[in-house]
Amino acid sequence: MKFIDLFAGLGGFHLALSRLGHECVFASEIQPKLQKLYQTNFPHTPIYGDITQIREQDIPAHDILCGGFPCQPFSFSGKKQGFDDELGRGNLFGEICRILRFHHPRYLFLENVSALPGHDGGNTWRVIRQKLDELGYDIRFHVYSPHDFGIPQHRPRFYIVGMLRNEQGESGMKRFHFQRPPKNIISDVRTIVNFSDNDRLQPVRRSLHPVFDAWQEFVHNVTLRDGVMPSHCIFTMEFGADYEFEDTPPAFQPIERLRGRRGAFGQVLQGNDMEELIEGLPFYMQRTKYTDTYPEFKKVLIRQNRDLYQRHKDWIDPWLEKVKQFPRTQQMLEWSTNQDWDFRNHVIQLRPSGIRIRSMNYIPTITLCTTATPILPFVPFPPQGAVDKKGHPYTPEDFRWGRYISHTEAAKIQSMQELNYGRLSRVQKFKALGNAVNVDVVEIIARRLLARGK
Repeated sequence: MKFIDLFAGLGGFHLALSRLGHECVFASEIQPKLQKLYQTNFPHTPIYGDITQIREQDIPAHDILCGGFPCQPFSFSGKKQGFDDELGRGNLFGEICRILRFHHPRYLFLENVSALPGHDGGNTWRVIRQKLDELGYDIRFHVYSPHDFGIPQHRPRFYIVGMLRNEQGESGMKRFHFQRPPKNIISDVRTIVNFSDNDRLQPVRRSLHPVFDAWQEFVHNVTLRDGVMPSHCIFTMEFGADYEFEDTPPAFQPIERLRGRRGAFGQVLQGNDMEELIEGLPFYMQRTKYTDTYPEFKKVLIRQNRDLYQRHKDWIDPWLEKVKQFPRTQQMLEWSTNQDWDFRNHVIQLRPSGIRIRSMNYIPTITLCTTATPILPFVPFPPQGAVDKKGHPYTPEDFRWGRYISHTEAAKIQSMQELNYGRLSRVQKFKALGNAVNVDVVEIIARRLLARGK
């Protein structure tokens, strides 16, 4: 069958459907560098730019319309504006409808962020379903993550598939059901790691070494005494703090109630006006949308951190002097595994909400923010010939805390290792991969969908 690849990116849909023997007759991608790369990887497919500038009659007839339509309006990392996106990206779903209305392909296969069904209280998804129904399509939808199928990446995505109803108002979708992921399937990050990779490696920068050293010391001391790491986020700014928060947020308390209390890291709140006093609070308490009282979960988190401090005050006080020097986002820790208390046996991710420690089950979602690229601290000293950007050989100290995943490993967890990435920079590769569909997951769904339509 013939298919078209809209919002094509790196060509994930193309790879998946080509594996099943289908032919891509048209592709559209607005980014010039990705257009050029697509042409390199798929030289027999015509690739065009902005889909809004292409007439539907100029698009070849096709049996399957594929599209991972832009997710920014619906994503948690964006403004979640839906169809009202100020850049017009939400309206790109309208381009899909325009093409469906003209060509009436038998199948459609769309992908978006997992948050799509809940956007705007479900109204966005209601409109999408209504429009597809009006165009004559019966649809099914499901959320999958690659790790559901043993691919070591946690990246839940929302998949929509559909078939055009015939003159009797019937389609083959009654026979279609999304595949249940295999039970007890095991995924392991180490299966995608290339321990001999020396292509533009990025070791953990030296400034992070003392940060990880300090947090490893913290984990060792806590587990030595408690036997386990807390499941809650560690907010070090609460260590030594005693400002009141239970009834009224401190930013809305009288000056007299704040002055003399202890704020971030136990420092006494001093000042002649409210602004000076508030500056001494933990940053997440300085401004708040809550004018009455905090939600209970936030209160619980503060209590848990203060209780932890009281149990370990004897060694936390001197340890805290190191942490005070770290950037704000490195003063918080989320231990998201109950296995092994050694940092080096896990995956590390630097996030705006703090340092997150993950088990070896899967890589966290590849995001558009390269600072959140997962770190592999268990990767040993790089192979012979690995050099930095200036051509200087790396030293053992450079890799004492491992390295970030390479672009080849990121491509592998997106099932895109066979592509040629040309001259894309590391940042551009991660951005493109972060936007891409997972080829193996798409193939699993497509195989089942197209078989039901026979």
